[in-house]
Amino acid sequence: MDTFRFYTREDTPAETIRQIVDSLENIRDSHQCNFEILAIEDLRDDEKDELIEAIRVISRKNAIGVVSKGRGSLPISRKKNLSNVGILIHSRDGKDISVHPNVKNNKLTTAVQYLNLILNSSSVEDALDSNYISEDDISRMITSLPELIEPGLIFKEIEVEVDGGRIDAVFIDEQGKHFLIEIEINARDNAIGQVQRFNLPYAEKYGVDPEDIRLGIVCASIDSSRMTACRGAGIEVYCLCLKKME
Repeated sequence: MDTFRFYTREDTPAETIRQIVDSLENIRDSHQCNFEILAIEDLRDDEKDELIEAIRVISRKNAIGVVSKGRGSLPISRKKNLSNVGILIHSRDGKDISVHPNVKNNKLTTAVQYLNLILNSSSVEDALDSNYISEDDISRMITSLPELIEPGLIFKEIEVEVDGGRIDAVFIDEQGKHFLIEIEINARDNAIGQVQRFNLPYAEKYGVDPEDIRLGIVCASIDSSRMTACRGAGIEVYCLCLKKME
């Protein structure tokens, strides 16, 4: 069973509390999870110390930053106290597995972002599977090693602005076709619609025949219904995976 504990202080912004509570209520209803809201002021000193130690244990285990260093508010202040940011701890079967907000690889992930990831995933398990990789991570992988997508692919550029949006990455294949890639963690309907809008604006901007453009999505996961939609729209899909070598 997944359980969330959200710790607030009297000076925690009301908008933050509202967003978190709304998300937790939706997750409870959609994923059958439990949650509780706890006031830091109501904790005994020993309970505060236990909470700080629990956060530090999660930090060491997950290799994340939890102490504020002037780059945004994190669960533990620079004075080693519990901060007013609103601290979310996710437990599974009684074991704490994550704390938010946190910083990993210089990227801040807020409690709201984490809950939105869960809410937009088909299950908590799917969200956890995808939470350990970011879109930036995927971008670095495929632009550094285009052969992960297909042999002979050549990386051209990233974050290409066209009318109607920004293309995450562009490659050239062995036939000279331009391969436009949308990068997602969990590929959803908006990703499909986005990549479909790239074709003509890119062709017009760069003087490329639309027939010489391929469209694709690189993601960590995609469900079967959206995979069917991609096939129908002529969008190629590549999912990241690891294969154990025998």
